[in-house]
This record gives sequence, C-alpha cells and structure tokens, in this order.
Amino acid sequence: MPEEHRLAFHAAAGVDDWRVMYCGPIAHFAAESVRAGATFATAIAALDELAEHPPLIDVRPSGVTVRLHADLSGLDDGAADRARAISAAARDHRLAPRPDRTQDLQIVIATQLPVEEVLPFWRAVLGYADNAGDDLVDPRGRGPTVWFQQLDPAKPLQHAMHLDLAVPRETAVRRLDAAVAAGGRVARDLSWRYWTCADAAGNKVDLVTWPDLPVPQAEAARFGGDIAVGRPAPEAPAEPRGAPLVAAGPAELERGEAMFTAFREASDLDDWPVVFLGPTAWFRTGSLARSAELAGVLAELDGADRLHLDVHADGVAIRLARDFTELVDADLDLARRISATSREFGAASDPAHVQTIQVAIASKPDDDVRPFWRELFGYAEHGPEDLVDLRGRGPSLWFQQLAAEKPLRHAFHIDVSLPRAVGRARVEAALAAGGRIADDPEGHGWWTLADPAGNKVDVAIWPDRDGAG
Repeated sequence: MPEEHRLAFHAAAGVDDWRVMYCGPIAHFAAESVRAGATFATAIAALDELAEHPPLIDVRPSGVTVRLHADLSGLDDGAADRARAISAAARDHRLAPRPDRTQDLQIVIATQLPVEEVLPFWRAVLGYADNAGDDLVDPRGRGPTVWFQQLDPAKPLQHAMHLDLAVPRETAVRRLDAAVAAGGRVARDLSWRYWTCADAAGNKVDLVTWPDLPVPQAEAARFGGDIAVGRPAPEAPAEPRGAPLVAAGPAELERGEAMFTAFREASDLDDWPVVFLGPTAWFRTGSLARSAELAGVLAELDGADRLHLDVHADGVAIRLARDFTELVDADLDLARRISATSREFGAASDPAHVQTIQVAIASKPDDDVRPFWRELFGYAEHGPEDLVDLRGRGPSLWFQQLAAEKPLRHAFHIDVSLPRAVGRARVEAALAAGGRIADDPEGHGWWTLADPAGNKVDVAIWPDRDGAG
C-alpha cells in the first residue's frame, strides 16, 4: 500500500478509531457478548457505503474487529467514508472503540533466489492470492500476509524468515519495554517507525508503528495546508500485566485432546475439521448481509458465548472456542445444532475452506525465548510450548526446542493445518510449483516441504478425521 495513501487516510477527519496495518484499515470495538457483536455485524452489513466494498468482520465474545480488506492494495477516496460509517454504527450500538487492541502480523520470507522463483511455491502451499507483486494474502481473510525479501546472494542466509508485528503507536513502547525485560534485545532502533528486536536465540521480529504515524512536516505539503501535522499518539488505557496470561494448563490440554478425538470420531460432524485451534466450520452464504444474518441466528443458540465468528461476504467461519480454553462435551451437540441451523438457513457447508496457520520458532535448550514473544505479542500461554491470541485473530506461536548440536539455520517455519480432503492436493500443487519434500514422517499425517530457497513449511492433516477425503 503506498505510503501516501496511509498518510492521507489518517489525516482524514473522523477516523481516530482506525489504524492502517498490513491487512488495511482495521478497528476494534468492545462488545459484551457474541450476541451483541453479531447485532453490530448486521448493522455494518446494512450500510450503503459498504455495498461494493464489504469488510471482514470478526465477532468474538469480547468484541468485534472490522477490516476494510477491499482497501488492502490502496486506499481510495471512499475508504475514510466507509470507516466513518462503521464508527457511527458502533456509536449507535454503544460499542466503545479500542484501537489499542488492534495488531497485525506479516510473515517475511527471505530468499537469495529471485522472488519469482520462490513465491509460486508459497502461493500454492498456503492457498494464498497475489497482492502487489511481492506479497501474498489469504483470500479467506484469516491468515497473516506474506512478504518476500530479496537478499543479496553474497549475504549468509542464517534466519530465512522473520515476523513483522504492526501495533498502534500508543502501545508500541509498552510492548517493547516488556519484551526487553523478558530477555529480548533491540537490534535496530528507528524510533516511532520500527524497532528490530531479537530473542535470546537470535530470532528476529520487526515491531512496526509506521502504518498510523501522523503526517510529518515533509509529507504534509503533498496534501495541502489543511493537513494536521505531528498529531501526538493517543494514550492507551492502562492494562498492566502481572503474572503471564494462561489460556490452558496441562489438565485443560489433556481434556482438549480427548475432545479433539471425540470430534474426529463422530460420524455426523463432517462439517467440522479439527485444525490446530479446534473444530472449525465454514458455511457459504453469498453476501455480507446473509452472512451477518446467519451470525445473528447462531448467536441466539444456547452455548453461543463459546463461538468465534468470521463474517465475510462469501460466508461465515465458526470456531468452537472461548478464549482458547479447551472444548467441553456440550460442544459436540452445539456443533450439530450449528450445522442443522445453517442448513435450514440455506448456507452450504464447505470444510475445504478451513485452514489454520501457526508460526514455529526454534531455539536451543539454554535459550528461554517464550517470555519475549509472549510480552511482545501480548499473547497467553497455552500449555508448555505454545502461545495464543486471546482475541482469536492472530496465529498461534509454537516453540520448537532444537538439540544443542543442531545448527540454528532456519529458525522459523510455518505450520499449515488443513482438512484431509484438501491436504494431499495442496502438497501436490506446492511440489508442482517448485517445492520438494524435506521430510515425510510415515504415519504422522504431515509433510515437511521446502521451497526452492530452503524455507520450510509443515503441512498437517493429522488433526482431521480418518474418513474424510
């Protein structure tokens, strides 16, 4: 997205609820329940300003995140109008804006080969779409964007991936200080634009605030003399973190594994592939208005306070989770009722549309890197090896401990969890696009693939039911 488009958007009046990040303009509004969030989604879908630019609406038990996804490539003159209309609807429903709760993740894949030799593999294995030449985006509106970094062939390729984390200015310094206190270090400091941070093992992440900087003096001349210059960052409400947030401990994980098995073995739950973060279904609707209407119907079901709903123009994704605590027996019946209700509504199930991505971060046994990532991302602990986003948007982080003697060359890789019905086809497409199989553990249900530059991805179908596909 051109820099001048971001600057012009943030200079517009009435868009203080919004931040421009990798996913385009994004806003979060606090809500007291899934029902309240679904009601708000219905109001958004009815706005005339959005008829040709339907947003992505993520309804969670504690709030609603709205993304002007159609404006990802560039912000036209109507983007600010669309943002203002959504903010007005939020005020009508008495939902408070919380821009400090927005953040967005981008995966950066480094290559010494030309980008055009590497990008087709990732497009195929992730099922992504092209965006702006050297970017890939998730057409489902769920996964992080992917950007390809062209390296000098003479530069050693030690860390072939890194992460870009975009956060609002009002939270950046707080996140940075907490991450450094948790064992990280600042490798590069371009204050109020981005910091490059590293954990104890040398894995790097850019903490980025440039998407919502005020218009600087040098840029203001482009837009005329009525542009506000140097607008200070707002203060974020204080949310002090004491002990680490815990989403699930050992007992919850054990119970969750039993429930995963129960879902996989149920013969009447074909709509619900079990991916990394639990049973997930997708129902096609054909329009944002119909998707919001279906979300409202589902929000009235008993147990709907457990639901995470992604309301899009082509359908609704439903995940059975509540703040990432594990499943309970009642969720089996809830899944059946959701499937039956969606069919009565006229929405067709499409399990092949389900996908989850997690980022794997490698380190040596003596490097305690998880606290750094927990504080920088504002995530919660999920058992002894994972961190998860309690707001149900960002990908989970899994920490892979390497043997002390193993070189830390590719310190990141990506895990993609798919339904069995599409897993093999996705692998074949990735191989046809220039990839290779780096590891094929017999009976484990996943493949480790490598792109032409050696960057790796695990394609996992093991969570899914044996009888599908």
